[in-house]
Amino acid sequence: MAGGKWMGWWGHLGLPKQRGIVVYTLSPYEQRAFAGALHQAVFNTFRRFTGQIFYIGVPAAAAYSVFTWGKKNHEYRLSKEGHAHYGGGDH
Repeated sequence: MAGGKWMGWWGHLGLPKQRGIVVYTLSPYEQRAFAGALHQAVFNTFRRFTGQIFYIGVPAAAAYSVFTWGKKNHEYRLSKEGHAHYGGGDH
């Protein structure tokens, strides 16, 4: 009760009945929830991958090249030739 008046059960708050509401249903046997899902997944993934390859691939290749150069340079500086070239070794 609100304000001393009965407002009705849930959803029926004393208003006139609604008219002109159309409800559409589809039989579960007519639904195809995963129609074309695998086909769309493959091509959508390929499209998204090719759209992002330059944003991910180019920095990854640059980082890998810097990493390999650093490892080779470090190994060279630890070698006998590297010590002779850079003058290291006399501590």
